[in-house]
Amino acid sequence: MGKETLDGNRIKKLIESLTNEPCGFEVYIITKSEPKLKKMGFVEDGTNNLRHRLRDSILQVLKDKYGSEEVEYVSADRIADDQKKMYIVSTSDKYDPFSVLRTPAGTFCKEDISDATGIAFSIKSGNESLWAYQHLWSIMIPNKTRKQKLGRFISSRYGDVFEELTDPVIMFAEKIDLLIIGENISTSDYKLLQNSFGFQDYIRSRANKTISVIQEKGLVANISKSTDYDQRGNGKPKYAKKMMRIADSKVLKMNPDLLWENIHNSIRWNGKIKEENGQFVLESYAEVENLIDLLDERYTKSEITGEEYDTEVKQVAAPVG
Repeated sequence: MGKETLDGNRIKKLIESLTNEPCGFEVYIITKSEPKLKKMGFVEDGTNNLRHRLRDSILQVLKDKYGSEEVEYVSADRIADDQKKMYIVSTSDKYDPFSVLRTPAGTFCKEDISDATGIAFSIKSGNESLWAYQHLWSIMIPNKTRKQKLGRFISSRYGDVFEELTDPVIMFAEKIDLLIIGENISTSDYKLLQNSFGFQDYIRSRANKTISVIQEKGLVANISKSTDYDQRGNGKPKYAKKMMRIADSKVLKMNPDLLWENIHNSIRWNGKIKEENGQFVLESYAEVENLIDLLDERYTKSEITGEEYDTEVKQVAAPVG
């Protein structure tokens, strides 16, 4: 699939297509050393076919975790809301952690296990395809360091006895940590992206882009206060994630004159942030957060009761009529 912006409906239709029709299924190991993508081979004897059993297992997880009607997908810009939903990350030249999946694959051998970081399942049917990724934690490679003593039963003339396992083994789990669809990633575990795939760089890039848009609009006199806010957190992207919430702000896209008119007519926002010569002057990090809430339209007033509600986590409603 080429570059496209995905939404939940497109992902679910793709999963339905791949899981309801016969599909191609191959298993690859991702390693730290070149070539980083290595295709795994399996014994294909028909009666005890591990690849086929893996396929059935992974397709079922794909349907249950990513394709069910109850699953909700949202843009990765909303990760600060921590909604426990499936986030969609659109990759770019600056952030493309799974570009390895578009490189020629080598052939897997047992020595690669000590260098392995993940398992990638390739699922294809006709022109449709996706990758399902399973992260390899150390517990999933029981004798990776050869410090553990592992054994298996074998039958001998002395009865059932143990024989030591000397070759490294991999545990295939019934789970999918994330999907790679074209040049998009979808996962509910954004912390895995942060801890293992440099996602904090993506977050800061999106936050910096947002700050640049605010600067271009001329809304803020001292934009450096927003930049300082973004860099807080001792290297963690906690504050950059909040700034990223307004990456696609509809308020930022408004005509500046109409925006200022609406702010001045607003009971909540008029005078909430210091203003001089038609620009906000941010004197504290609290005022930066007020600006984020303003641009994110965090507070919503009920048309029925007139009450105002905090809607930090929200979803655009379907149009009336």
